Amino acid sequence: MQRAGRWVVAVCVGAGSFVVCLWAARAASFGFLPRAEADRWVVATAFATTVAALVGTAAGWWAGHEGPPEAADGAGAGRRPAVRQSATASDDARVTQVAGDRRPGSGASAERPGRLAQRARAAGRARITQVGGNDGNDGTAGPGHGDR
Repeated sequence: MQRAGRWVVAVCVGAGSFVVCLWAARAASFGFLPRAEADRWVVATAFATTVAALVGTAAGWWAGHEGPPEAADGAGAGRRPAVRQSATASDDARVTQVAGDRRPGSGASAERPGRLAQRARAAGRARITQVGGNDGNDGTAGPGHGDR
């Protein structure tokens, strides 16, 4: 689910929990609740606000969290990060987007990230280079490598 969708769900869950708790506290007939109408509303509102704050905190964490990175291929392998890159170039501009290691032979992993999204827009004599993984100078270029 996309981040905006998760925030919509989080807000609705928080508001829904407030309404349900307010209704439940008003409808309950426990002996320890006050008998006066105004006092019952105060207690019900305090209870609903507390529960909605707890639910909202958990839902807000979930909505703002990217989730676990996708696991690498193979059993027991480490996790790979998600990468999003965007670039716009015009005139004589040069843009290079790298997701992984650009330095061949540096000892770093030439493996591509788990999720990779590179978007680029060029105009005029602009030049954009996108690299997903290693630069390819050592023969490790894979999908996602291109020069426009």
